[in-house]
Amino acid sequence: MPCRPRLLVINPNTSPVVTQTIDALAREVAGEAAEVTTVTAAFGYSYLMSRAATSIAAHAVLDGAARALAGGLRPDAAVIGCFGDPGLEALVELLDLPVTGFAEAGLLAAAALPGKYTIAVSGSAWCAMLGELVDRLGIAGNVAAIVPIDGHEADPAALAAFVTRQAEATGAERVVLGGAGLIPIVPAVVAAARVPVIDPHREAIRKALRLVQAGRGPASAPRPPERHRTVGLSPALTQLLNGEHHAPLQP
Repeated sequence: MPCRPRLLVINPNTSPVVTQTIDALAREVAGEAAEVTTVTAAFGYSYLMSRAATSIAAHAVLDGAARALAGGLRPDAAVIGCFGDPGLEALVELLDLPVTGFAEAGLLAAAALPGKYTIAVSGSAWCAMLGELVDRLGIAGNVAAIVPIDGHEADPAALAAFVTRQAEATGAERVVLGGAGLIPIVPAVVAAARVPVIDPHREAIRKALRLVQAGRGPASAPRPPERHRTVGLSPALTQLLNGEHHAPLQP
C-alpha cells in the first residue's frame, strides 16, 4: 500500500492555541488523504498585526520548516498557516516541494471565478499588505475592495451580515474571508451570508493536496546552497540554507 503524502503546515505565530486550530482544520480537510504535521513558530509574535511582526514571522516560517526537516520530517508539500503568507517566496526558494499559503490559495481560487471579489480580513493593518500581495499575484483587477472586519469577529451572524453588505456595496460576486483566528466560525459565516464566501484556509489545504497528487513541484526552482557565513541563526536553519536538510542535524 503506497504511503500517504506528508503535509507540513507552519503556524507563523507563537500561539499554541492557533496551531491547534490550524492543525484541526488541516486534518479535517485532508482526512485519510495525507499525514499532517503542524508546527508553531519558535519565536516572534503571538498575533500578527504589523509589518514588523510579519517580517519576523517570515524568518520564523523558514526556521520552523528547517526544524521540522532536521527532526526527520520529509514533507511532500508545505502550507503557511497565515492569511498573508509571510515567507512564502523564501520557503519556495529553499524547499524542493510545493508550497502554498492561506492567502495565495484563497485569493487565486476566488480570482479563477467570474466577477470581482471583496477580501475581508481580521485586522486593518492587513489591508495594505494584502493589497501588495494581490499586486504581486497579478490579480489586482479581480479585487473590488479589501476591508477589515474589526469589531465583527465574535458573532458569525453579524460577520455574515457585514461581509454581505460589503460585497453588495462594492459590486463583488463573492467574499474571501481570511484570518487563522476565524477558522472556527468561517463555516457558520459561509452558511449565513447572502453572498458566496470562500474559506481560504481550507482552499490552501486542498491546493497542497492537489499539487502533491499532480506531482507538481515548487513554483520556481530552489536556489543552490549558499555557504556564506551566517550569525545567530538556529542550527537547523543554517543547515537548510546550506543545502544540508536531508542530513541529520548536527550540534
